[in-house]
Amino acid sequence: MATKAALPSADPQLLGAISKATPESLHHVQTDVKNPLPSKEVLAEERLRYDHLSSISSFTKVELNPIQPNEKIILPGPQTIAQEKTEQELMSGIEGFDAGKLKPTETQEKNPLPDPSAIEQEKRECEMRHSIGDFNKSKLRHSQTEVKNPLPSTEAINLEKQEVEKIQEIEGFKKDSLKHTEPTVKNVLPDQDTLDAEKKEQELKDGVTNFNRNSLKKTTTEEKNALPSSRDIAEEKAAK
Repeated sequence: MATKAALPSADPQLLGAISKATPESLHHVQTDVKNPLPSKEVLAEERLRYDHLSSISSFTKVELNPIQPNEKIILPGPQTIAQEKTEQELMSGIEGFDAGKLKPTETQEKNPLPDPSAIEQEKRECEMRHSIGDFNKSKLRHSQTEVKNPLPSTEAINLEKQEVEKIQEIEGFKKDSLKHTEPTVKNVLPDQDTLDAEKKEQELKDGVTNFNRNSLKKTTTEEKNALPSSRDIAEEKAAK
């Protein structure tokens, strides 16, 4: 039993406020009981679960029928047996391997040193890095930067302005201001004389192209080189 000293002491101010309180100063409070009863579905489910557990606990093994189990042992196929045999032989060969059959081998460590040219190049790069890092900016000379951005001349500006105006006129041109024009197709045909001349010329070309040399007749050429007579010679001398 708890003693008076073990009981917790209440706040005197709280006790004084409770003793001075009147029923008129109290506010009405609606108490919400937060302990909802289960629904019919929950009760029915719980009942079924209870009956199921009760039937399991009171179940007698005598009601069971004896059953002879059938053991099915699947033998491996020829491929699986051959694979296992190969693995077993490999494992036996590894376990029974004689290390004394191994030949001594000299290990060669390949760690080529850089040639003199590579060493010299690396040395120059290191010196260049040090020179850049230790460079004294006070040795630099002051330079005046010249900005070369020539402006276009007046003629170029006017020409550019004209081109812009032309482009604006073309873009803002209204097709409604155009007048309808009926095009005249001129296709002058040749007259009859021109056709006949072209026909004869084509026939002549075809005849020259398709000319058969075998149709030519054999001809003997006679060279005539007549000498002057005595009378012609005398007349020619008299004329001189």
